[in-house]
Amino acid sequence: MIHLIYVSSATREMPEEDLLFLLDQSRERNLRQHITGMLLFVGGTFIQVLEGDEKDVEEIYESILNDDRNSANILMVKEEISERAFPDWSMGFENISRNNRDQIKGYSDFLDIYMTPAEVANSSGTAIKLLYSFKKSNI
Repeated sequence: MIHLIYVSSATREMPEEDLLFLLDQSRERNLRQHITGMLLFVGGTFIQVLEGDEKDVEEIYESILNDDRNSANILMVKEEISERAFPDWSMGFENISRNNRDQIKGYSDFLDIYMTPAEVANSSGTAIKLLYSFKKSNI
Protein backbone atom coordinates (compact mmCIF):
# COMPACT_ATOMS: atom_id res chain seq x y z
CA MET A 1 0.00 0.00 0.00
CA ILE A 2 1.20 3.54 -0.77
CA HIS A 3 0.21 7.11 -0.35
CA LEU A 4 0.77 9.76 -2.97
CA ILE A 5 0.59 13.51 -2.38
CA TYR A 6 0.57 16.12 -5.13
CA VAL A 7 -0.26 19.77 -5.69
CA SER A 8 -1.66 21.28 -8.88
CA SER A 9 -3.31 24.44 -10.14
CA ALA A 10 -6.88 24.76 -11.35
CA THR A 11 -6.99 25.72 -15.03
CA ARG A 12 -10.20 27.73 -14.60
CA GLU A 13 -12.49 29.16 -11.95
CA MET A 14 -13.92 26.41 -9.77
CA PRO A 15 -17.30 27.49 -8.41
CA GLU A 16 -18.76 25.43 -5.59
CA GLU A 17 -20.95 23.35 -7.94
CA ASP A 18 -17.91 22.36 -10.05
CA LEU A 19 -15.99 21.36 -6.93
CA LEU A 20 -18.92 19.28 -5.70
CA PHE A 21 -19.17 17.54 -9.09
CA LEU A 22 -15.43 16.79 -8.97
CA LEU A 23 -15.81 15.48 -5.44
CA ASP A 24 -18.71 13.20 -6.39
CA GLN A 25 -16.67 11.78 -9.28
CA SER A 26 -13.68 11.22 -7.02
CA ARG A 27 -15.66 9.53 -4.28
CA GLU A 28 -17.39 7.13 -6.69
CA ARG A 29 -14.13 6.04 -8.28
CA ASN A 30 -12.28 5.86 -4.98
CA LEU A 31 -14.96 3.62 -3.50
CA ARG A 32 -14.74 1.27 -6.50
CA GLN A 33 -10.93 1.07 -6.21
CA HIS A 34 -10.70 1.11 -2.39
CA ILE A 35 -8.83 4.43 -2.36
CA THR A 36 -8.99 6.79 0.59
CA GLY A 37 -7.58 10.27 1.00
CA MET A 38 -8.23 13.95 1.17
CA LEU A 39 -8.54 16.87 -1.24
CA LEU A 40 -7.99 20.50 -0.28
CA PHE A 41 -8.74 23.41 -2.59
CA VAL A 42 -7.26 26.78 -1.67
CA GLY A 43 -7.23 29.81 -3.95
CA GLY A 44 -7.02 27.84 -7.17
CA THR A 45 -4.59 25.23 -5.83
CA PHE A 46 -5.38 21.57 -5.21
CA ILE A 47 -3.46 19.48 -2.71
CA GLN A 48 -4.45 15.86 -2.50
CA VAL A 49 -3.39 12.67 -0.79
CA LEU A 50 -4.41 9.30 -2.24
CA GLU A 51 -3.81 6.05 -0.38
CA GLY A 52 -4.37 2.44 -1.33
CA ASP A 53 -2.89 -0.32 -3.45
CA GLU A 54 -0.09 1.04 -5.61
CA LYS A 55 -1.71 -0.03 -8.91
CA ASP A 56 -4.99 1.71 -8.05
CA VAL A 57 -3.35 4.89 -6.73
CA GLU A 58 -1.16 5.16 -9.83
CA GLU A 59 -4.15 4.60 -12.13
CA ILE A 60 -6.11 7.38 -10.46
CA TYR A 61 -3.10 9.70 -10.41
CA GLU A 62 -2.57 9.12 -14.14
CA SER A 63 -6.19 10.14 -14.77
CA ILE A 64 -5.62 13.29 -12.68
CA LEU A 65 -2.55 14.15 -14.78
CA ASN A 66 -4.73 13.88 -17.90
CA ASP A 67 -7.64 15.90 -16.43
CA ASP A 68 -7.85 19.34 -18.05
CA ARG A 69 -9.26 20.89 -14.86
CA ASN A 70 -5.74 21.07 -13.41
CA SER A 71 -2.18 21.71 -14.57
CA ALA A 72 1.32 22.31 -13.20
CA ASN A 73 1.08 19.08 -11.22
CA ILE A 74 3.92 18.48 -8.77
CA LEU A 75 4.32 15.06 -7.19
CA MET A 76 5.45 15.66 -3.61
CA VAL A 77 5.41 12.22 -2.02
CA LYS A 78 4.97 8.67 -3.22
CA GLU A 79 5.93 6.08 -0.66
CA GLU A 80 4.90 2.85 0.98
CA ILE A 81 2.74 3.06 4.09
CA SER A 82 1.80 0.44 6.65
CA GLU A 83 -1.64 1.88 7.39
CA ARG A 84 -4.03 4.46 6.01
CA ALA A 85 -4.17 7.94 7.52
CA PHE A 86 -7.72 8.40 6.14
CA PRO A 87 -9.23 4.90 6.45
CA ASP A 88 -12.87 6.03 6.56
CA TRP A 89 -12.70 8.78 3.95
CA SER A 90 -13.34 7.86 0.30
CA MET A 91 -12.32 11.47 -0.22
CA GLY A 92 -12.35 14.03 2.55
CA PHE A 93 -12.73 17.52 1.11
CA GLU A 94 -12.52 21.14 2.11
CA ASN A 95 -12.73 24.29 0.03
CA ILE A 96 -10.76 26.78 2.05
CA SER A 97 -11.59 30.39 1.33
CA ARG A 98 -10.09 33.55 2.74
CA ASN A 99 -13.34 34.01 4.67
CA ASN A 100 -13.16 30.78 6.69
CA ARG A 101 -9.42 30.34 7.31
CA ASP A 102 -9.45 31.82 10.81
CA GLN A 103 -12.12 29.30 11.84
CA ILE A 104 -10.11 26.25 10.79
CA LYS A 105 -8.12 24.70 13.60
CA GLY A 106 -4.67 23.74 12.39
CA TYR A 107 -4.83 25.86 9.22
CA SER A 108 -1.47 26.59 7.65
CA ASP A 109 -0.66 29.25 5.07
CA PHE A 110 1.46 26.66 3.24
CA LEU A 111 -0.44 27.10 -0.04
CA ASP A 112 -0.33 30.91 0.12
CA ILE A 113 3.44 31.11 0.30
CA TYR A 114 5.16 31.50 -3.06
CA MET A 115 7.53 28.61 -3.61
CA THR A 116 9.46 27.40 -6.63
CA PRO A 117 8.55 23.91 -7.89
CA ALA A 118 11.73 22.53 -6.30
CA GLU A 119 10.84 24.09 -2.92
CA VAL A 120 7.34 22.62 -3.11
CA ALA A 121 8.71 19.18 -3.98
CA ASN A 122 10.99 19.33 -0.95
CA SER A 123 8.17 20.34 1.43
CA SER A 124 6.48 16.97 1.79
CA GLY A 125 6.67 17.07 5.57
CA THR A 126 4.80 20.36 5.60
CA ALA A 127 2.13 19.01 3.26
CA ILE A 128 1.62 15.91 5.34
CA LYS A 129 1.35 17.95 8.53
CA LEU A 130 -1.19 20.25 6.87
CA LEU A 131 -3.33 17.34 5.66
CA TYR A 132 -3.19 15.44 8.94
CA SER A 133 -3.92 18.48 11.12
CA PHE A 134 -6.87 19.27 8.89
CA LYS A 135 -8.10 15.69 9.19
CA LYS A 136 -7.89 15.78 13.00
CA SER A 137 -9.78 19.07 13.21
CA ASN A 138 -12.64 17.71 11.08
CA ILE A 139 -13.22 14.26 12.60
